[in-house]
Amino acid sequence: MRIAVVGGGPAGLYFSRLVKLHLPVHEVDVFEQNSSDATWGFGVGLGGKARDRIRAADPEVHDKISGAMIFNREQRIHLNGTDILLEYSSEGGAIERLDLLKILRAACSDVGVDIRHNCKIEALDQFNSYDLIVGADGVNSLVRRLNEEAFGTEAYTLTNHFAWYGVGRAMQPGSLIFRTAAGGRFVGHYYPYTPRMSTFVAECDAATWRSVGLAGMSDDERRKFMETVFAPELMGDPLIDNRSIWRNFPVVTNKVWSVGNIVLIGDALMSAHFSIGSGTRLAMDDAAALFEAIQQTDDVAAALVRFDGIRRPWREQFGEAAKRSFSWYERLEEIMGQELIDFAYDFLTRTGRVDDVRLAQYTPEFFRMYKKAKGAGLRP
Repeated sequence: MRIAVVGGGPAGLYFSRLVKLHLPVHEVDVFEQNSSDATWGFGVGLGGKARDRIRAADPEVHDKISGAMIFNREQRIHLNGTDILLEYSSEGGAIERLDLLKILRAACSDVGVDIRHNCKIEALDQFNSYDLIVGADGVNSLVRRLNEEAFGTEAYTLTNHFAWYGVGRAMQPGSLIFRTAAGGRFVGHYYPYTPRMSTFVAECDAATWRSVGLAGMSDDERRKFMETVFAPELMGDPLIDNRSIWRNFPVVTNKVWSVGNIVLIGDALMSAHFSIGSGTRLAMDDAAALFEAIQQTDDVAAALVRFDGIRRPWREQFGEAAKRSFSWYERLEEIMGQELIDFAYDFLTRTGRVDDVRLAQYTPEFFRMYKKAKGAGLRP
């Protein structure tokens, strides 16, 4: 089988690695529009269960990824001058996105995947000789856009505005800051991903965007404005700009996952909102599921049906959780009016996937605190 993978991000590279590692008879070519030395991006998260799945499928890649990660169990929640420290029962972790890509590229090269950079794709005709075309080219996927009607693509944008920055310091513990300042409502989400760097996502609601004048500022002016809003956390460190464009998040879904011999994975298939912190995990899990389907049959049509059957129930369940999460953030005026302990509980249970029983396992000390504050009516 000849396989063309459009997109050299985590989804495309991991899928390519798994195919050539376990099914070396197949030919796999990756086509990436950016150069190999592109330096865009900060840190991305990979939870423990995601790493466990990588370990089971590819221990070598797992060990290299884990060796480049920063791990922690704590997260600070700050609401207008008051803090609560959450300690989770399992470790979360983050890795520099560029390091993750370097690890996956090297792993692909080791097994004979051909990675071609600076490949600007304008049509899919050039892939006519391939048996399978994998669209792993992100939320703005050209593979998807060329076949939107057939895929049943639905897309809309959220109302909050956000930008990704870096900070030249490992900001511990990772935190979520909800702050009313300068007449508006702001969210800062930061976490370390190397001993010397942190990711910092700044966000505000639509009313704030208008009322404080952000709509009329340049991105450089917005960055400087955010440095004043989050001055207590930054402690004099600047926000580092790296294509840090302020924008609204695009929500993208597709009713149909494959059209002919073309299939979508990762953000090309379903965009993953950053508030749920699982975009890289979902992309790599999609890649693993597509590989599993191909491993089960050499028939492309049958493999794509199998991929849909394996992955759709999980993706749709997670998509509903993501929708609940980003909808929660879209209600900043309402949610930020709560007392801190109620706010933290609301945050932890916002996706609908965490009930009191799971919360007691997930953050046991916080649950004991919340149960004591709210009375014995809670379980367990």
